[in-house]
Amino acid sequence: MKKAFFFLLFLFGLLAGLSSGAPGPVEQPKMPQTPAAGYPFLRIDVYYEPEDKVISMDLEEYVKHVVASEMPASFHPEALKAQAVIARTYALRKMQIFGGTPSMPGKADVTSNPAKDQAWNPEHVLKERWGTIGWWLNWPKIEKAVRETQGLILTYKGLPAESVYHSTCGGATEAAKDVWGKDVDYLQSVTCNYCASSPHYKISKVVLSATQISSSMGSLGIAVPASKVSQKGVIAVTSLSPTGRVKQISVDGKTVRGLEFRSALGLKSTKFTWSVQGENIVFQVSGYGHGVGLCQYGADGAARAGMDFLEILANYYPGTQVSHIFEE
Repeated sequence: MKKAFFFLLFLFGLLAGLSSGAPGPVEQPKMPQTPAAGYPFLRIDVYYEPEDKVISMDLEEYVKHVVASEMPASFHPEALKAQAVIARTYALRKMQIFGGTPSMPGKADVTSNPAKDQAWNPEHVLKERWGTIGWWLNWPKIEKAVRETQGLILTYKGLPAESVYHSTCGGATEAAKDVWGKDVDYLQSVTCNYCASSPHYKISKVVLSATQISSSMGSLGIAVPASKVSQKGVIAVTSLSPTGRVKQISVDGKTVRGLEFRSALGLKSTKFTWSVQGENIVFQVSGYGHGVGLCQYGADGAARAGMDFLEILANYYPGTQVSHIFEE
């Protein structure tokens, strides 16, 4: 077994970040041959928050539980495979043995908290969620998707890519620079015609009182009286992304990022507008998540339209390739 790719992965941990600029041309990766015999045990340490303990396990076992926790098991097998590849890639970028950046240095590579890392749930939680029959129906699908993508990760210029993902983009994904201010070649906005089946695709309404908004802004360090919230111009968008998502918003003269505003109010997306109705503010929200990278419902729709997992990944991460952790 060659060490070349191992070395590249180690170097990845020493690099400051990926290069920025316009994405290169999309190159459709060829189907790699998944290694079966001799695939080594790669340990990942997971901090399971509900029980305040660190659990060590094989990387492939970790990926199974992430896929089961992050994506509906009813999704098309090719969508599940795409999720498995990006879940494995995310983990690799965190693993200390590959020179990654662990979430809890010296304690664990990743956490089970989806607000910090990828969602991860143990078997008993999944059984409670799915029920006994659901477990026997769903788990084999998850295992198959992970097994058929064993050892495959998403790479860009020979290094593990930033494999971010979200639930529903609502028609177009978002560029990383418009969310986090970092321009990444392969995290650009792409048209998505496949997520219309998502329950989050259509505009939903969120009604918040002026008092609720005033209190929520306090978490951002903004003191705005409830009596002013509904006044014209107190809340105003100062910057929109090309896809119509709120990049920056002004609250009583103080500018905050759309991502922070959305999080403070518990909105599902930064793709929102609002109107004043009496003493309430009614938000109209489309999509679910930050919008960058893979659209999970889009992946399911694309798979049902005939794309395999390689084509799905190439669509949402232009210019990337699918590679083996180990090269033969």
